[in-house]
Amino acid sequence: MILKKETIFGERTILRPFSSKDAEQYSKMDRKKINTIEKAKNFINSSWKKDSYYFGIFLKENNELIGQLELCHMNWWYDKAGEICYFIKKDFRGKGYATEASKAMINCGFNKLRFRKIYADTDPDNLASQKVLKKLGFKLEGKIREKNFVKGKWIDEYDFGLLKSEWKK
Repeated sequence: MILKKETIFGERTILRPFSSKDAEQYSKMDRKKINTIEKAKNFINSSWKKDSYYFGIFLKENNELIGQLELCHMNWWYDKAGEICYFIKKDFRGKGYATEASKAMINCGFNKLRFRKIYADTDPDNLASQKVLKKLGFKLEGKIREKNFVKGKWIDEYDFGLLKSEWKK
């Protein structure tokens, strides 16, 4: 687990692995299934897996937890790639935090983990996330029709990818 104890710095943010000290803040982060301190502790204790790294996105100025970023479905041996996923608390959306945190993690993925590709997916109606991905240089690679069952209906998924050769230094 290469990044288990890694702290990654952005301009205004710090990405670091969650610790049990973060449980109270995590339980208040708009995550419907993790809405108690006990559930947050359970999530934090089980969040590091062989192919997934979970980081909290914290503000440098006051250490407030404003989101989470996950690097998952990693495969170093076969395709040298991983998927990036992010979540920002409602009060902090639209302020560039997802872009900043993702940029720091992408740099780590390409330079430290030596990935050749990082990918992401969004719902078709998640225009904010698509804007973040495009701003970072991701390309829309395809649409998978009726992939996810959400709120009683099947919805499409947009798949984005970014190659190391396309990443702006």
